[in-house]
Amino acid sequence: MMHFTVVHWILTVMFIMIFGLLAYLSLSEQNKKTRLTLLITSFVVVLIGLIVSLLILDKYTKKAKVVNYSTHRNYNKESVSIVGRIKNTGKFYISYCTLDLRIVNKVKYKGGKFMYKTSSASDLFKSKGYKKNFFTTSVRAIEDLKPKLSKSFRVVVKIPSHFDNPKYFLHLVCH
Repeated sequence: MMHFTVVHWILTVMFIMIFGLLAYLSLSEQNKKTRLTLLITSFVVVLIGLIVSLLILDKYTKKAKVVNYSTHRNYNKESVSIVGRIKNTGKFYISYCTLDLRIVNKVKYKGGKFMYKTSSASDLFKSKGYKKNFFTTSVRAIEDLKPKLSKSFRVVVKIPSHFDNPKYFLHLVCH
């Protein structure tokens, strides 16, 4: 559930006014079936427009970034723990943030591109012994973050045991 800001409420009122105008215009139709069709169509179009607009607005009003983070691999549990801080850089309250984590095995940096080194020729043909070279997951990192403040987080994720030299890519999505 997203947290509504003042801008969200203004947008909602605007869409309700648009629906009211379309409903008023459709009531002037003489044929009852056409009038009902116009009302239902107006409602559906305005509702879809409102939902899409709120999602887009939510993306641009809820801004945060990962300030510092460190990783620690636990070989006994075949997991990695990521500890860091998330800062709300926007002007609005954030309900929660989800951390999209992509872990890539054996990354080598050559000529401006990341090269994924496979462990054997069988990996190229996805044979029976194929092992993935990357791992992706989403984890809820924090909740209830006020504007201009930061909160620390700790996430523990299980990773495949065959990862030798993992590289971590973090992407933060807030609502």
